[in-house]
Amino acid sequence: MVCLPEIDEKDAASSMATAVRSALHKCSARPVSYDADIDIQHEGDRPEFVYLVESGWLHSYGVLADGQRQILYVHKAGDMAGFVDLGCKRAVCSLRSLRGCVLHPIPISTLTSSSFLTPPLATFFLYKSAEMQSILMRTLMAVGRMGARERIVWLLLMLHDRLNSVFQHDEMELPLNQSELGDLIGLTNVSVSKNLCQLSTEGFIERKGSTILLRRYADLQRMIGYEKLDLPPDILLEEVRPAARGRFAKAGGMLQPAISRS
Repeated sequence: MVCLPEIDEKDAASSMATAVRSALHKCSARPVSYDADIDIQHEGDRPEFVYLVESGWLHSYGVLADGQRQILYVHKAGDMAGFVDLGCKRAVCSLRSLRGCVLHPIPISTLTSSSFLTPPLATFFLYKSAEMQSILMRTLMAVGRMGARERIVWLLLMLHDRLNSVFQHDEMELPLNQSELGDLIGLTNVSVSKNLCQLSTEGFIERKGSTILLRRYADLQRMIGYEKLDLPPDILLEEVRPAARGRFAKAGGMLQPAISRS
């Protein structure tokens, strides 16, 4: 019997990270900074780039026939934005910064080139695509089958999961305001405010501006039968050590991929 060698996950991750940095340098994907609330791409545009998010937050969104906005996905540092437009003649959705952010634009024409897409790089993009699909499917289930209170609990737990690989505690800073939260999970601003207040009054959460502490994390999980995402740590993000853990201690440092700028 032939025994296949075991795969060293650390070596594989290191190989992918090296491949991504090399590819960014090869295609001259230099970082571009955007202020908050800037449309980086509009629905219907001819797509030219996919974007590796270095820091900050942005979201993909569409506008419905009645003018209402539907936020489709929230992108954080280490994510890829614009995958959905691969192979499309027109952009499926718009892309907008939630906070100031830094992006590495990768030309789609380069990304789809066989000389550019090495096996480690293809594996990295496959992982990112699968991660996004998993979160989108969970979002669809929550919005389609849960009431307002349960949707908000689900969203808080999901965002906590996505950040918890860096901030190993039950406190997080929401990148979305109440209106944007509603646009993501199909609720009005009033409904979001009402349910957040109730969760706070009942002691499940504690709020201070945009920062939320999940005080009864296990109870919130049981409330909606939540299963953790258990996403692998992002191979491009350097470790960020939290600052002193006060009542609402803010995590020190911005998420930064170890990407060469040369």
